Amino acid sequence: MAMQRPDHLPDFQQPPLNEVVVGVQFAPAIGYQQIRAGEVWGLFRTDFPVVEEHPPIPPAFETFGLPSGAQINLGFITGAPHDRFWFLSDSRAELIQFQQDRLLHNWRKVGEQTAYPRFEAMIVRFQREMTALETYFSSLSPQRLICNQAEISYINHISPFSDNALGWLRVLDTGDQPPEDVSAVFRRVVRDRNGKPIGRLICEIQTAVEGKGERIFILTLTCRGGPEGDKIADVIDFLTAGREMVVNEFARVTSESAHTHWGRVR
Repeated sequence: MAMQRPDHLPDFQQPPLNEVVVGVQFAPAIGYQQIRAGEVWGLFRTDFPVVEEHPPIPPAFETFGLPSGAQINLGFITGAPHDRFWFLSDSRAELIQFQQDRLLHNWRKVGEQTAYPRFEAMIVRFQREMTALETYFSSLSPQRLICNQAEISYINHISPFSDNALGWLRVLDTGDQPPEDVSAVFRRVVRDRNGKPIGRLICEIQTAVEGKGERIFILTLTCRGGPEGDKIADVIDFLTAGREMVVNEFARVTSESAHTHWGRVR
């Protein structure tokens, strides 16, 4: 069933969006071994016929009450290490990342004509992909996907060095001259309906150089944390709420002149 975009969310005709990632972390499945990675690829191979291998992402949890107040990365490994597999579409604009305890779906801008499929379509596909993986795991041993963290990231490439483009980020006052480089991070706590902290909304701003040699700002907005339950439906609820937080934060940290340039319609 198709989801509808909420009417109250900010919307732009030409946002500087370069990549969107939705993902889930889960308990490793009983009976899964890396030799079965080809069987997992078989679940998605029709739409994602290209494979790449990459190092795994270590388990990570947003935690609270520690002195650092930050994310904990758990790097211990039991048994042989497992690779992370990328299953890519022919255009390379979309890919699934899979390892023994993670599933992610990326959309990436590839060339000027790559159209973002919108969150509503992307989250429906991701729910189907999680369900397909859960069904496969249940064929190895009676079990379901035990989800413990979820995340959604919007990565924006903003060109602040073109004419009249300084001041597009409200959180930066660069003056009349563009900075040589910038690196800034701030976090907000995400709470459930009872006020309990369950995750964080993270805003990261960095300068970078694109392939053509143009200096840009990369604005990454991420909502990451633990869903209220450990089922697929709970992950979808977390990601849907996280998307709203990310989009509203994007509108908050960018300026009205930037909104005009990107064609804000709501």
